[in-house]
Amino acid sequence: MLIAVFFSLFFIGIFGWTITTYLVKEDSQNSIKEEITNLVDICKMFFVSLKSLVGVLVKHSFSSNSVESTSAVSKGIDEQLLKMVQPVEEVEEDTALSSFSPELIEVITEEEEKVA
Repeated sequence: MLIAVFFSLFFIGIFGWTITTYLVKEDSQNSIKEEITNLVDICKMFFVSLKSLVGVLVKHSFSSNSVESTSAVSKGIDEQLLKMVQPVEEVEEDTALSSFSPELIEVITEEEEKVA
């Protein structure tokens, strides 16, 4: 309760200070207008984001098959991505490694065996 009173007094104080400065200091009117416009835009975005968050929470909390539907969607996306990938053609080992020195081929073969 004390916190609510503190915030209320704070906002009333800021409001009064803003009105007083706006009326008394004419050179600050444009700056005050810009800041109030920024605050209004931020409040609008905050409430739109809050509404979207509540919508997502409601959709996923009260839906019995939300887990199943998201996994089905992700599987569909995975399948689409796999269709976009071109298969790699196998290259004959002799042709690919023929330009390397025999020592380098031996090191590559050893490293492949370690990994496998």
